[in-house]
Amino acid sequence: MSTPVHDPDTLYAPNVDRAGFVQGMFASIASRYDLMNTLMTGGRHHAWRRLAASELVRAGDTVIDIGCGTGDLSFACFDAGAKRILGVDFARPMLPLALEKAHSRGFGRKFGVAAGDATNLPLADESVDVWCAAFVVRNIPDLNAALIEAWRVLKPGGRVAVLEITKMKSGIWRPFARFHFTRIVPIVGRLISGHGSAYKYLPVSVDHFDTTEEFSSRLTNAGFDVSIVRSLMFGTIALHVALKPDAPARTPDGEI
Repeated sequence: MSTPVHDPDTLYAPNVDRAGFVQGMFASIASRYDLMNTLMTGGRHHAWRRLAASELVRAGDTVIDIGCGTGDLSFACFDAGAKRILGVDFARPMLPLALEKAHSRGFGRKFGVAAGDATNLPLADESVDVWCAAFVVRNIPDLNAALIEAWRVLKPGGRVAVLEITKMKSGIWRPFARFHFTRIVPIVGRLISGHGSAYKYLPVSVDHFDTTEEFSSRLTNAGFDVSIVRSLMFGTIALHVALKPDAPARTPDGEI
Protein backbone atom coordinates (compact mmCIF):
# COMPACT_ATOMS: atom_id res chain seq x y z
CA MET A 1 0.00 0.00 0.00
CA SER A 2 1.38 3.43 -0.96
CA THR A 3 1.96 6.13 1.62
CA PRO A 4 0.63 9.67 1.00
CA VAL A 5 3.34 12.30 0.59
CA HIS A 6 3.52 15.73 2.14
CA ASP A 7 7.26 16.38 2.05
CA PRO A 8 9.03 16.16 -1.35
CA ASP A 9 12.24 14.96 0.36
CA THR A 10 10.50 11.63 1.12
CA LEU A 11 9.14 11.05 -2.38
CA TYR A 12 11.67 8.45 -3.45
CA ALA A 13 11.40 6.26 -0.37
CA PRO A 14 9.87 2.78 -0.81
CA ASN A 15 6.07 2.49 -1.00
CA VAL A 16 5.52 6.23 -1.34
CA ASP A 17 2.74 7.52 -3.60
CA ARG A 18 4.91 9.76 -5.77
CA ALA A 19 2.42 9.69 -8.65
CA GLY A 20 -0.36 10.90 -6.37
CA PHE A 21 1.78 13.74 -5.06
CA VAL A 22 2.77 14.86 -8.55
CA GLN A 23 -0.81 14.66 -9.81
CA GLY A 24 -2.13 16.74 -6.94
CA MET A 25 0.71 19.22 -7.14
CA PHE A 26 0.26 20.00 -10.84
CA ALA A 27 -3.51 20.16 -10.43
CA SER A 28 -3.11 22.76 -7.69
CA ILE A 29 -0.71 25.03 -9.63
CA ALA A 30 -2.40 24.82 -13.04
CA SER A 31 -3.56 28.44 -13.05
CA ARG A 32 -0.02 29.72 -12.36
CA TYR A 33 1.89 27.11 -14.35
CA ASP A 34 2.61 29.28 -17.40
CA LEU A 35 3.77 32.21 -15.28
CA MET A 36 6.14 30.04 -13.27
CA ASN A 37 7.63 28.51 -16.43
CA THR A 38 8.36 31.99 -17.73
CA LEU A 39 9.89 33.17 -14.46
CA MET A 40 12.05 30.06 -13.99
CA THR A 41 13.48 30.12 -17.52
CA GLY A 42 13.48 33.82 -18.32
CA GLY A 43 10.95 33.06 -21.03
CA ARG A 44 13.29 30.68 -22.85
CA HIS A 45 10.98 27.67 -22.51
CA HIS A 46 8.99 28.79 -25.57
CA ALA A 47 12.14 28.81 -27.71
CA TRP A 48 13.09 25.34 -26.48
CA ARG A 49 9.67 24.00 -27.39
CA ARG A 50 9.93 25.54 -30.85
CA LEU A 51 13.36 23.95 -31.26
CA ALA A 52 12.02 20.54 -30.26
CA ALA A 53 9.09 20.86 -32.67
CA SER A 54 11.32 21.97 -35.54
CA GLU A 55 13.57 18.91 -35.07
CA LEU A 56 10.65 16.55 -34.66
CA VAL A 57 7.57 17.36 -36.70
CA ARG A 58 6.92 16.80 -40.38
CA ALA A 59 3.98 18.26 -42.28
CA GLY A 60 0.81 16.25 -41.71
CA ASP A 61 2.01 14.42 -38.58
CA THR A 62 -0.28 13.06 -35.90
CA VAL A 63 1.21 13.85 -32.49
CA ILE A 64 0.64 12.83 -28.89
CA ASP A 65 1.89 15.33 -26.32
CA ILE A 66 2.55 13.59 -22.99
CA GLY A 67 1.93 15.69 -19.90
CA CYS A 68 0.72 18.43 -22.18
CA GLY A 69 0.00 20.89 -19.37
CA THR A 70 -1.47 24.05 -20.87
CA GLY A 71 -0.51 22.99 -24.40
CA ASP A 72 2.55 25.04 -25.34
CA LEU A 73 4.52 22.13 -26.85
CA SER A 74 1.45 21.07 -28.82
CA PHE A 75 1.06 24.56 -30.26
CA ALA A 76 4.73 24.62 -31.27
CA CYS A 77 4.12 21.31 -33.07
CA PHE A 78 1.14 22.79 -34.91
CA ASP A 79 3.30 25.71 -36.00
CA ALA A 80 5.86 23.17 -37.30
CA GLY A 81 3.22 21.46 -39.48
CA ALA A 82 1.43 18.86 -37.33
CA LYS A 83 -2.06 17.98 -38.55
CA ARG A 84 -3.68 16.56 -35.39
CA ILE A 85 -2.55 16.51 -31.76
CA LEU A 86 -3.83 14.76 -28.66
CA GLY A 87 -2.67 16.28 -25.38
CA VAL A 88 -2.63 13.86 -22.46
CA ASP A 89 -2.22 14.88 -18.82
CA PHE A 90 -3.23 13.26 -15.55
CA ALA A 91 -3.58 16.65 -13.84
CA ARG A 92 -7.12 17.36 -15.05
CA PRO A 93 -7.20 21.12 -14.28
CA MET A 94 -4.52 21.62 -16.93
CA LEU A 95 -6.76 20.37 -19.73
CA PRO A 96 -9.42 23.13 -19.85
CA LEU A 97 -6.59 25.67 -19.91
CA ALA A 98 -4.99 23.88 -22.86
CA LEU A 99 -8.30 23.77 -24.74
CA GLU A 100 -8.95 27.45 -24.11
CA LYS A 101 -5.52 28.37 -25.45
CA ALA A 102 -5.98 26.08 -28.47
CA HIS A 103 -9.25 27.79 -29.42
CA SER A 104 -7.71 31.24 -28.99
CA ARG A 105 -4.90 30.25 -31.38
CA GLY A 106 -7.22 28.71 -33.97
CA PHE A 107 -6.22 25.09 -33.29
CA GLY A 108 -9.46 24.03 -31.63
CA ARG A 109 -10.65 21.63 -34.34
CA LYS A 110 -7.28 19.89 -34.60
CA PHE A 111 -6.46 19.62 -30.89
CA GLY A 112 -7.98 17.21 -28.41
CA VAL A 113 -7.21 16.40 -24.80
CA ALA A 114 -7.57 13.38 -22.56
CA ALA A 115 -6.94 12.72 -18.89
CA GLY A 116 -4.54 9.83 -18.89
CA ASP A 117 -1.35 8.09 -17.86
CA ALA A 118 1.80 7.89 -19.99
CA THR A 119 2.01 4.16 -19.26
CA ASN A 120 -1.52 3.42 -20.53
CA LEU A 121 -2.42 5.66 -23.45
CA PRO A 122 -5.88 5.78 -25.07
CA LEU A 123 -4.50 5.04 -28.55
CA ALA A 124 -4.29 2.10 -30.92
CA ASP A 125 -1.00 0.41 -31.78
CA GLU A 126 1.13 2.27 -34.34
CA SER A 127 -1.32 5.16 -34.61
CA VAL A 128 0.84 8.29 -34.23
CA ASP A 129 3.88 9.75 -35.95
CA VAL A 130 5.26 11.66 -32.95
CA TRP A 131 5.42 11.16 -29.18
CA CYS A 132 6.71 14.20 -27.31
CA ALA A 133 7.07 15.52 -23.78
CA ALA A 134 8.38 18.73 -22.24
CA PHE A 135 9.48 18.82 -18.59
CA VAL A 136 7.42 15.74 -17.81
CA VAL A 137 9.35 12.47 -17.96
CA ARG A 138 11.31 12.94 -14.73
CA ASN A 139 7.91 12.93 -12.98
CA ILE A 140 6.87 9.49 -14.32
CA PRO A 141 7.51 6.82 -11.65
CA ASP A 142 7.85 3.98 -14.20
CA LEU A 143 9.60 5.76 -17.07
CA ASN A 144 10.68 2.54 -18.75
CA ALA A 145 7.03 1.46 -18.97
CA ALA A 146 6.16 4.84 -20.50
CA LEU A 147 8.82 4.38 -23.18
CA ILE A 148 7.48 0.90 -23.97
CA GLU A 149 4.03 2.48 -24.35
CA ALA A 150 5.55 5.15 -26.59
CA TRP A 151 6.96 2.38 -28.78
CA ARG A 152 3.54 0.73 -28.94
CA VAL A 153 1.63 3.78 -30.18
CA LEU A 154 4.30 5.02 -32.60
CA LYS A 155 4.32 3.99 -36.23
CA PRO A 156 7.54 2.44 -37.56
CA GLY A 157 9.77 5.39 -38.34
CA GLY A 158 7.94 7.48 -35.74
CA ARG A 159 9.82 9.99 -33.63
CA VAL A 160 10.24 10.80 -29.96
CA ALA A 161 11.31 14.14 -28.51
CA VAL A 162 11.94 14.86 -24.84
CA LEU A 163 12.80 18.22 -23.30
CA GLU A 164 13.82 17.85 -19.69
CA ILE A 165 15.85 19.28 -16.84
CA THR A 166 18.75 16.90 -16.35
CA LYS A 167 21.17 16.13 -13.57
CA MET A 168 24.29 18.24 -14.17
CA LYS A 169 27.85 16.97 -14.05
CA SER A 170 30.46 18.81 -12.05
CA GLY A 171 31.55 22.02 -13.75
CA ILE A 172 31.73 25.77 -13.52
CA TRP A 173 27.97 26.29 -13.93
CA ARG A 174 26.77 23.56 -11.56
CA PRO A 175 26.94 25.62 -8.30
CA PHE A 176 24.95 28.44 -9.93
CA ALA A 177 22.33 26.01 -11.29
CA ARG A 178 22.07 24.32 -7.89
CA PHE A 179 21.54 27.64 -6.16
CA HIS A 180 18.85 28.62 -8.68
CA PHE A 181 16.95 25.33 -8.41
CA THR A 182 17.31 24.72 -4.67
CA ARG A 183 17.00 28.28 -3.29
CA ILE A 184 15.49 30.72 -5.78
CA VAL A 185 12.89 28.55 -7.52
CA PRO A 186 11.22 27.19 -4.34
CA ILE A 187 10.86 30.69 -2.89
CA VAL A 188 9.45 32.20 -6.09
CA GLY A 189 7.25 29.15 -6.61
CA ARG A 190 5.77 29.39 -3.15
CA LEU A 191 5.02 33.09 -3.58
CA ILE A 192 3.54 32.80 -7.08
CA SER A 193 1.75 29.45 -6.98
CA GLY A 194 0.65 29.46 -3.35
CA HIS A 195 1.73 25.79 -3.12
CA GLY A 196 4.25 25.36 -0.32
CA SER A 197 6.04 22.26 -1.65
CA ALA A 198 5.41 22.32 -5.42
CA TYR A 199 8.68 23.92 -6.41
CA LYS A 200 10.63 22.36 -3.57
CA TYR A 201 9.87 19.15 -5.44
CA LEU A 202 11.64 20.38 -8.60
CA PRO A 203 15.27 20.08 -7.38
CA VAL A 204 14.44 16.79 -5.64
CA SER A 205 13.11 15.35 -8.90
CA VAL A 206 16.15 16.56 -10.85
CA ASP A 207 18.54 14.98 -8.34
CA HIS A 208 16.81 11.63 -8.88
CA PHE A 209 16.65 11.89 -12.67
CA ASP A 210 19.14 10.86 -15.37
CA THR A 211 22.09 12.74 -16.72
CA THR A 212 21.90 13.55 -20.43
CA GLU A 213 24.01 10.48 -21.20
CA GLU A 214 21.97 8.22 -18.96
CA PHE A 215 18.73 9.27 -20.62
CA SER A 216 20.25 8.62 -24.05
CA SER A 217 21.08 5.09 -22.85
CA ARG A 218 17.55 4.67 -21.51
CA LEU A 219 16.09 5.52 -24.92
CA THR A 220 18.52 3.16 -26.63
CA ASN A 221 17.66 0.33 -24.22
CA ALA A 222 13.97 0.87 -25.04
CA GLY A 223 14.79 0.24 -28.71
CA PHE A 224 14.98 3.79 -30.06
CA ASP A 225 17.75 5.20 -32.23
CA VAL A 226 18.85 8.48 -30.67
CA SER A 227 19.48 10.99 -33.46
CA ILE A 228 19.81 14.36 -31.70
CA VAL A 229 21.04 15.34 -28.24
CA ARG A 230 21.28 19.04 -27.49
CA SER A 231 22.38 20.68 -24.27
CA LEU A 232 20.63 23.97 -23.45
CA MET A 233 20.86 26.66 -20.77
CA PHE A 234 24.43 25.86 -19.62
CA GLY A 235 23.74 22.13 -19.51
CA THR A 236 20.68 22.26 -17.26
CA ILE A 237 18.22 21.34 -20.04
CA ALA A 238 18.53 18.55 -22.61
CA LEU A 239 16.65 17.87 -25.83
CA HIS A 240 16.64 14.26 -27.02
CA VAL A 241 15.17 13.25 -30.37
CA ALA A 242 14.98 9.55 -31.26
CA LEU A 243 13.56 7.32 -33.99
CA LYS A 244 11.53 4.13 -33.74
CA PRO A 245 13.12 1.79 -36.27
CA ASP A 246 11.21 -1.02 -37.93
CA ALA A 247 12.42 -3.64 -35.45
CA PRO A 248 11.17 -5.55 -32.38
CA ALA A 249 10.73 -3.57 -29.17
CA ARG A 250 13.01 -4.18 -26.23
CA THR A 251 12.30 -4.78 -22.56
CA PRO A 252 13.36 -2.23 -19.92
CA ASP A 253 16.53 -4.30 -19.43
CA GLY A 254 17.44 -3.86 -23.07
CA GLU A 255 16.72 -7.44 -24.17
CA ILE A 256 14.76 -8.19 -27.37
